[in-house]
Order: sequence, then C-alpha cells, then structure tokens
Amino acid sequence: MSGSNRRKYHQIPINRGRYIRLTEFMMASPAWQSLDGNCRALYIEVARRYRGPNSNNGAIPYSVREAATALRVGRSTAQRCFDALLDRGFLKIGKRSGFNMKGRAATEWLLTEFPDERTAGPSIATKEFMSWTPENSFHSPVSDTQSPTSEPPLALRRDRVA
Repeated sequence: MSGSNRRKYHQIPINRGRYIRLTEFMMASPAWQSLDGNCRALYIEVARRYRGPNSNNGAIPYSVREAATALRVGRSTAQRCFDALLDRGFLKIGKRSGFNMKGRAATEWLLTEFPDERTAGPSIATKEFMSWTPENSFHSPVSDTQSPTSEPPLALRRDRVA
C-alpha cells in the first residue's frame, strides 16, 4: 500500500520545481574536494541563476558584491572564491565587467558543467574541472616552493639498523 502512495506523490505536478544538480562525479572530483565551504556555496549561488538548457549559460550575471552579500562574507573572500572556481575550471568568464565600464552590469559567468549557449551551433559542456589537478593549479596548496635557481632538495634516507 505504501508503494502506491509513493508513486502518487511523484505524479503530483506541484512537487516538481526548479532544482540545482550537483552530480556525484563533480563532487568526487579533486577540484571540488579542494574547495572550501564558501567556494562551494558560491558555485551553488551562481548555479541558481542558470535557467536550464538553451537559456543563459555564458550570460549568468553575478557580481562580487552580490556574492559577498549572499554568502555573508567580505568582498575579498568572495573574490577569492570566484578566483578558485575559475582556477579549478568550474566557471569561465562570459563577459567581464567593472567600474570602468559604462553602466553597472555585473560580470557574466559560464558554468562549464553545461554547454555554452552563446554560440549559434550545438556545443558540448567542457567540464574543465575534471582535468584539474593540484599540480597544474596556480593556487595549489601542494605547489613546489622550490626556486628554479636554487639547489635541488636533498633526498632524505633512513639508515638501516642491523
């Protein structure tokens, strides 16, 4: 009997609304795992403005000030989160903006998880975050601090005790 009630619930159209999809493969990627909570929350906020296929990907407006207000963080933290999402390949800039531009338009973003809808022909999602590794990141916590002009580090070895 409970099986029929469950089926009935899913047939009611009022229970189907907009949602944000966070796929398992994206959340399991090293790029997503390297993000802090603020950056993950910012991705969700930008994704909330995506209106679905054949709509506004590549033209999703979101400013640093709006992000700071929505996340309840400072503007520098919001900017750092945008930088991290760009670095890891979750976002691309569709149209840059700033105070020196006429009008007060926000930067427009592209979610790489979905196809670019600014182009006329069919396009595919690049999903650049899937190829991100800490080694190829500018903001990598694992980056080599060794200067190219300094001596290579000495290999540590353990002497065996017989």
